Amino acid sequence: MRHLVAASAAVWSLLPATEPLEYTVTWLGVPVVDITIRHSENAGPPHLEYHARTRSWFERFYSVDNRYRIWVDPATGEPTRYEKDVLERGRRDDLWARFDADSRTITYANGLHRPWPSGTHTLFSALLWMQRHPWSLAEQRPLQVEVEGVTWQVSARCTALVPADQPNGPLEILEAHFEARVSGEPVLSTTDILTAMLPGKGHRLRLGVDPDRQEAVWVEFGPKPFQVRAKLVSSPEEH
Repeated sequence: MRHLVAASAAVWSLLPATEPLEYTVTWLGVPVVDITIRHSENAGPPHLEYHARTRSWFERFYSVDNRYRIWVDPATGEPTRYEKDVLERGRRDDLWARFDADSRTITYANGLHRPWPSGTHTLFSALLWMQRHPWSLAEQRPLQVEVEGVTWQVSARCTALVPADQPNGPLEILEAHFEARVSGEPVLSTTDILTAMLPGKGHRLRLGVDPDRQEAVWVEFGPKPFQVRAKLVSSPEEH
């Protein structure tokens, strides 16, 4: 069980290095997007690549062909670089951000520099950290999450632990609540749908994490009935 793994364990030793992870994203209960996550060693040090693409039948309503890449420090889990290349509804956009642990600053593709307090995460590195932290039941942790120029105060907590001898176990049920905007202004005038939907005061993100595989079995966010849900292909149903 991962609960026996020390919190200081190397992050990259815990990432999937062989087979990609595939998720199906549903909206209003209808499959609309496929997401693939790969461990890659292209373009420098090992990193994760996320590719989100709408299913062909849905592209007439809203087309998405987006790629995100995240590099993290193997000792701390903090981000060192983030990139995105998006193509949404015929509009192209790209961004990169470099995180300097010595000067505690972020440098963006347009040359803008902003402070980067110790322990601050991006959306993707925060998700990685949550999946790999050895949670205990009812444990709560504060996080600062930077989203393309804006830093949010986020409260992460473990709401349930489903043991291995229970249906669909073992499973950790985790929640992240966006509590307040701390500082900063958006770097881009427009952004992709994922970045636009996730952060916001009062917004909540839920994850069901398999602690043995250290992978999210499902992720959901957004208000009902318009909830967005990503489910790992060929994974057990939510408990």
